[in-house]
Amino acid sequence: MFYSKLTFVMTGFLIVTAAQASSLKADSAHIESSYKSDLKVCLEFDKSEQPACKKDAAAQKKKEYQNLWGKYQGNDSQPSYTGDLSSQKKQIESDYQAMLAMCKELDAANQSACKTKATNHKKAALKTAMNAPASDDKKACATCGVVSHVNVVDKPGEGTWMGKIGGAAVGVGLGSLVGKGTGRTVAMVAGGLGGAYAGNKVEGKMNEKKYYEVTVKLDDGTTQGVTFEDSNHGFKQGDKVRFENKQLTKR
Repeated sequence: MFYSKLTFVMTGFLIVTAAQASSLKADSAHIESSYKSDLKVCLEFDKSEQPACKKDAAAQKKKEYQNLWGKYQGNDSQPSYTGDLSSQKKQIESDYQAMLAMCKELDAANQSACKTKATNHKKAALKTAMNAPASDDKKACATCGVVSHVNVVDKPGEGTWMGKIGGAAVGVGLGSLVGKGTGRTVAMVAGGLGGAYAGNKVEGKMNEKKYYEVTVKLDDGTTQGVTFEDSNHGFKQGDKVRFENKQLTKR
C-alpha cells in the first residue's frame, strides 16, 4: 500500500541520522520524532485507512528500537564518566532511565536482557564514581560551608563619663541630707560613689545594642562565626556560603 511505502522511506531516513547520533538519548529521540511524523502522515489518509497506517507506523517504530537494541547489545563497553559520585550521579541515573525507556519498546523476549544490561551498566558506573577522587572544584573550596545558626545577642552598653558625673551629683545631693560633720562627709562620698555607679549602669542600659551572630559550618567540619549589627544581614539557616578573609558571601 502507498502509506506503507511512505512510512518505510521516512524510517529509512531515520536510520541514517540515528547512526550519526552519539548517545542513546539522541537515537531514541530520532525514533520518536520519526514515529510522530508517520502518525501525522496517517491523518492525511481516509479514515478507513488510518488504523492500518498507524499500525504500520508502530511496527516500524518497534523495528527501529529492536535495531537500536542490537547496536547496544553487542557493545560490552561500559559508559564512561569523569568525576566523583556527587558530580556524576544525576547523569548516571539519567542514562539509566533512557536505557529503561528503550527496553520498554522491545518485544518480551528482549526486555529482560535489556533491563539486566541497563542495571549492570548503572552498577558499574556507580562503583567507578564512588572510587573516584573528589572533583577539583570540591577540593578547591576549603572556604565553603552552610549557615547552621543565626542568633540574636544582646550586648550590654557602657556608660560614659557624663553618666558617672550626673549620677555622682545626684548621689552627693542625697548624701548631704544624711549625718553631720565627719559622718556627713562620709555620707556625701558614699552617696557620690553610689550615684556614679548607678548613673553609669542606667546609661549603659540605655546604650544596650542587639547583634546578630551567623554561625557557619565549613565543609572541613570546623565552624566560624560572623557578627552583624544590622538585622537585614541577608543570611538564614541553610544558606550555602563562603567564608574568606573574615567575610561571608553567598555561593
